[in-house]
Amino acid sequence: MKTIGTTEDRTSATEGGAGIEKRPAGWARVLRDVLVFQFKLVVDGLKDLGLAQVALGAAMIDLVRRDGTPGRRFYAVVRLSDRFDRWLDLHEPLARIPDDAPEYAPPARRSVDDLIDGVESSARVVAEASVSVSTRGLDLVRREARRRRASRMGMGGEALRA
Repeated sequence: MKTIGTTEDRTSATEGGAGIEKRPAGWARVLRDVLVFQFKLVVDGLKDLGLAQVALGAAMIDLVRRDGTPGRRFYAVVRLSDRFDRWLDLHEPLARIPDDAPEYAPPARRSVDDLIDGVESSARVVAEASVSVSTRGLDLVRREARRRRASRMGMGGEALRA
């Protein structure tokens, strides 16, 4: 009987799967992976809760001080978060997926960054259209104001054409 948690079992999925045999996982291994994954999710969530405030604070300090490289402190926090995520290795159990395991989701072709880019692009289009509509509306208001001024002064419509 094989001991769970041996060095060969803990080979990281981030190392490209080197040295990992895809053999059926025993139920004890699956249960351990479930528990470890849940623990790692909690740790990751706590990191996210704390890091959100730290990142905002670093960005505010960067904006106020404006010393050195723009965003230096903020990007240092992002780097720290990346290192922590690599250390946590949340998706390490992927290295043990059996070949006959069903694929429940198609491979991701897009990321959250793609979604954000799309929202920014749409917002830009809406903003440009709104400026265009506002400019046309402002032109109409100005023309109407000129027409009313001219009619009050008794000039009629001829003053508008000049």
